Amino acid sequence: MEKKDLNLLNRIYQDAQVGMQSIDKVLKKSTNEIVNKLLRKQFEEYSKFADRCDTIAINENEEIKDNSAFKKIKQTMMIYFSLWADNSSEHIIEMMISGTVMGIIDCIKAKKDIVAKDENINQLLVEFLKMQEDFYEKLKKLLVKV
Repeated sequence: MEKKDLNLLNRIYQDAQVGMQSIDKVLKKSTNEIVNKLLRKQFEEYSKFADRCDTIAINENEEIKDNSAFKKIKQTMMIYFSLWADNSSEHIIEMMISGTVMGIIDCIKAKKDIVAKDENINQLLVEFLKMQEDFYEKLKKLLVKV
């Protein structure tokens, strides 16, 4: 596998992992079932993308790198601090919108910075971006309702 292909695959995988970790932490503090239902669906989608990245890497005898322990701890502390300050449904949705937008921005930058030789990996990025854009729209609509 080309180095840039693996780099892009890692980037998608790590972004999916960040999304999953964030949602996992938020679900432990959220009491709104409507919000939780959407977050569980978003978690499932991130998980599917992480699994797809893993499968591609395994088939190519490559290993995907997880996010660093420091990054995971930093993210967890930021989420818990933010939820400690305000764990309302509105705030949780705002947090998830912000996180999803950061994921969208990272996908756009990855699309510009890294063009994989393997078209399947480029397509995976396009699908990953679309999924996040769809959840961004769903989260915006939900924010108006709570």
